[in-house]
Amino acid sequence: MKFSHRLSAGLLLLAFLLPGWAIAQGGTSSTATGISRLMNPAISLNTLLLGQTSRDIDTREANQFNLQEMEIQFSSVVDPFWNADLIVAVHPEHAEEEEGEEAHGSHYALDIEKAILEYKGMPRGFGLRVGKDYLNFGKQIPLHTHNFAFVTAPIGISAFVGEHGLTETGAELAWNAPLPWWAEVTVYATSATAEIFDDSSRDLAYGGRLSNLWDTSSASTLEFGLSALTGPGAAHEMDEPMGRWNMYGADLTWKWVSGATTGGPAITFTNEILLPDPEHKEGDPLGFYSHLQYRFGRQWWLGLGGSVARDAEPGHEHEDEHEGEEEHGLRTIRQLKANITLAASEFSAVRVGVHYDREQDGDFEDLGAYVQFNFTIGSHPAHAY
Repeated sequence: MKFSHRLSAGLLLLAFLLPGWAIAQGGTSSTATGISRLMNPAISLNTLLLGQTSRDIDTREANQFNLQEMEIQFSSVVDPFWNADLIVAVHPEHAEEEEGEEAHGSHYALDIEKAILEYKGMPRGFGLRVGKDYLNFGKQIPLHTHNFAFVTAPIGISAFVGEHGLTETGAELAWNAPLPWWAEVTVYATSATAEIFDDSSRDLAYGGRLSNLWDTSSASTLEFGLSALTGPGAAHEMDEPMGRWNMYGADLTWKWVSGATTGGPAITFTNEILLPDPEHKEGDPLGFYSHLQYRFGRQWWLGLGGSVARDAEPGHEHEDEHEGEEEHGLRTIRQLKANITLAASEFSAVRVGVHYDREQDGDFEDLGAYVQFNFTIGSHPAHAY
């Protein structure tokens, strides 16, 4: 009789434990409401906190600790044919009073940086992507802010296309060419809403990129890329007809990782040249940067960089510091950067650095320092190579 009571009590206890055990083994297949979580997207959040100070610029933006940017990413399989990625970004927005005086408090803007569908069934090495994303031009423009080698984009890029690059909506077709080395050809057609384009035009922007990658040794690779972009250009004067805005670029990247130990020495050396070619251009505009990143310890990186923006138009960079600069016409700015990064893991990093900007044959000069905290929570997809 006692055995029967014990068996009944054991069966009753097992009946209570089995559902919980099944849920634990099967993941989050159901909830208390009976709604499955299996189809939920992978969600991650990346946050950049930036503290900076400047010797030569006294604006609040250049001397404060603030949220630099926050990205919320959703990634999922839509069905057997499509994958989807969505990134919503929050970043500070410069706000001014009607009288032109700087507004008090923090103001933030919300942008859709990425909303992409990728088709998985393309034949013969082809790939198709539809939606909104950074344009596939060069090495710097496609990067999100937390992927930058330094806390800001190089002056050779941002002076011509803006600090946050070029995001447009359209379609992109890629093809892996059957060559002895890895080679990819990409062409795309998108909207033309960025500042460099005439957003009132109905014309589209068109671009393409050829990327080649070679193994230079068992531990190193060399990548060489060519890019081109054209779209409806905004005229400098209201009475001038709208022309085309063209841009060409070339980039060379060498990467080496020691195979001796995990987290051993590593080097990334990136060089890129940008050749803007607006129809109504003045001077001979050119952008260039060179970045060297060296991992000298398991969690430590050293970064050195130089950049130049030649014949850049006022207003794209350091707009507040160059108030009234338009009367001086085109200018050339040179930039030097250095930083050191403690990357405790793939989910967190602390970066300390300095930068020095100087205008050639001009009065502008800026020596600044910064500290940046970078952390990610959730399942963040792998970055491009």
